[in-house]
Amino acid sequence: MESVLYELFSGDYDITLKPDKKQQELCAQLCVEADKIQAAFGDAFLDRLCELEGEREDWRSYQYYRSGFLLGARLMLEALGL
Repeated sequence: MESVLYELFSGDYDITLKPDKKQQELCAQLCVEADKIQAAFGDAFLDRLCELEGEREDWRSYQYYRSGFLLGARLMLEALGL
């Protein structure tokens, strides 16, 4: 049994999400489609597409982080009765 509290305490907690079976299947399908795009449009196009997707994902991750931080702050203020 995994103890999240112990992992947090010991500094061993890994925030990296573990992909489930559906995510792995989707990733495999995405790779097949990316190979088709690369064959049709070339390396430069696929590289730019992946670069833009990476930037979009970074921005989305930041938004999730910011929303989570705000929620955590609100919960702490509520718990402290402020």
